[in-house]
Amino acid sequence: MANSLLQFFGVSNTNAWEKWFGELQVSYRTSPSFKQAPEAVSAWLRQGEILSQNIPASSFDDAKFKSVLEEIKALTVKSPETFEPEMKKKCADAGVALVFLGELPKTHLSGATRWLSKDKALIMLSLRHKTNDHFWFSFFHEAGHILLHGKKMLFLDDIKHSNAEAEKEADRFAANMLIPEKEYRSFSENMGRADKTCITQFARKSGIAPGIVVGRLQHDKVIDYSEMNTLKEKFRLVENHNTK
Repeated sequence: MANSLLQFFGVSNTNAWEKWFGELQVSYRTSPSFKQAPEAVSAWLRQGEILSQNIPASSFDDAKFKSVLEEIKALTVKSPETFEPEMKKKCADAGVALVFLGELPKTHLSGATRWLSKDKALIMLSLRHKTNDHFWFSFFHEAGHILLHGKKMLFLDDIKHSNAEAEKEADRFAANMLIPEKEYRSFSENMGRADKTCITQFARKSGIAPGIVVGRLQHDKVIDYSEMNTLKEKFRLVENHNTK
């Protein structure tokens, strides 16, 4: 059993595993999920790392990745069958491996970002929340970490994530990437009573799925969390659990 675990984590002995595990703790010591279930979180991260090895990627290109994000934003109106392979390919072309991997018990994570090398980054998404507003916000949040923050940190994102400035910056990046602040403020402050028609029209004008607009309005308490949820889409992504 011990040898199998060492092989899974790609280390030769327990000392090497403890060093690897300790580095993870230092990288994200503020995450409640990591503190509560460190073994589960580290196993989930390792699964993502193994899957990323099967994703050929170009060397990371900052400008290319920014351009790719604009292209991926347009995919928010598509079905998973269409956007999954497209966004994975686009990310890989910019030097980012994108992995969809369901959460393990006790991990409670929506996503994670880390650098595998100086030329290749990894974004992991669990689809913990099944609606499109959560999924797309999580993706652009992780993308924000890649563009805004250093290559030595591991970012784990969960419901009770830290209020560290890096997390706030990634939140702002995701929100503004999906709906530019000026456009959002103009809409939210002048729309009057929200209805499906006005939200759908604004979403179409912004080139995004209506559910994303609903999620933003709910988060900002412009509308109640019980309102307009029929405009959100629920989907299940195709997950690859092959960790050979």
